[in-house]
Amino acid sequence: MKTRNLILTAALLLAGSWAGDLLAQANLNALMKKCESMEKVSVDVIYDKDRKTKKPVKEVTTITFSKKDNPKLLDEFLNAFRKDKEAAYKVIESKIDGKVIPSFYRFAAGTSDISFSLDDLNKKYNGNEYLLRNGEIQVTKIERFDFKEESEWG
Repeated sequence: MKTRNLILTAALLLAGSWAGDLLAQANLNALMKKCESMEKVSVDVIYDKDRKTKKPVKEVTTITFSKKDNPKLLDEFLNAFRKDKEAAYKVIESKIDGKVIPSFYRFAAGTSDISFSLDDLNKKYNGNEYLLRNGEIQVTKIERFDFKEESEWG
C-alpha cells in the first residue's frame, strides 16, 4: 500500500512539473494560434527535420502585422509576454518611449526549448517599404526539439 502511494505521488509530481512546463508560455501560444485565423496578419512557418531520422528538429513561426490594420494586437502580445514572463528562464526587454517592450523570452518545456521575440520592424528597418510590406510588428516563435543547450552552444 505504501509503495503504491509512493509511486502514485511520484507520478503526480512528475506529471505536474511536465504540465507546468507546457503551460509556461500558454498566453503567447494561445495568441499565436489566434493570429493564424486573423485577417491582415501574415503567418509564416518553417519546419526543420533531421535528414536521417525525419524527426522534427526545429519549428519557426513568424507572425507579422500592421498596427494600423490591427490596432489592439500589439497590446495583446505585450500583455501575453507580461503574463508569461515569470515562467521564462531568459528575458531581454527594452524601454522604448517610456514603455517596456519585450525583445526576447526563452522557455523550457520538457526537452524542447521555446523562444519568443518581438520586433518593431519600422524601427529596425527605418521605413524601408520593401522590408515592411507585410507589416511593422513581427513576433517570432522558435521551438527546438530534443534541445541540449551544452551541445548547441559549445
